[in-house]
Amino acid sequence: MAQSETRPASGPLVHLIAGPTGVGKSAAATRLARATGAPIVVADRLQCFTDLATTSARAGADVPGVCRHWLGDRTFADGDLCAAKATDALVALVERLGAGHRFVIVEGGSISLLRELMARRSELSWHLTVRLLPPPGRDEYVAALDRRARGMLAPEAPGGHSLLAELAALWRDPRRRLLAASVNGFEAVLECCAKYTLEVESVDTQPLSEHVLERMAALIAERHAEHGFLQHRVFSEIFDSRISEPGFDTDLLERVA
Repeated sequence: MAQSETRPASGPLVHLIAGPTGVGKSAAATRLARATGAPIVVADRLQCFTDLATTSARAGADVPGVCRHWLGDRTFADGDLCAAKATDALVALVERLGAGHRFVIVEGGSISLLRELMARRSELSWHLTVRLLPPPGRDEYVAALDRRARGMLAPEAPGGHSLLAELAALWRDPRRRLLAASVNGFEAVLECCAKYTLEVESVDTQPLSEHVLERMAALIAERHAEHGFLQHRVFSEIFDSRISEPGFDTDLLERVA
């Protein structure tokens, strides 16, 4: 099992679960947290935005019995959280949690954040291991992302917030449109709005045909898949020999403790 060399005796044991969008990072981190009692830090810049909980998949990530921590609670009005500041927040949070926990789990798929984190690895007071979750085959991956997109476009829970509602709220403020258009998922919906002559500001309240919803979900899935395969290639380069085998040995964590 290859591991990083950031291993001062005084630092916490940090296990990073990285990977592309929609490959099961949250589920894997949750299982490990339940097995070890470790807290989870979410290394994701987009999930800091509380007003993008559905779009970023932050909604529903918290589960009973597991302590999941975000890098911050921001709104889109606060602007983008740059990689350097996001990494500062991640390091500070892991250090704080590590003071009371021997193990800390980090889960994330932000390329810029994880690249910055690994650039600082020689400065970290951690024993760091990495597990990189790969995407499945393209057809299976796109199908899974399509199902997830449909849930974001039309949540099953009564009164549940949707990706469309989040986009419409942002689009009503012209100052937020440029940043909103850069978000994965939103750009696919904007393309569909242009194609089907839909008003973005009220796209969540307009009656949308099943065909339009299917096209939106399919386009979101395709774009996320393209980005996901890019994420995997970049992560494979970033982590290099620091990748642990997929079946991470939770007993090792207990023995090290």
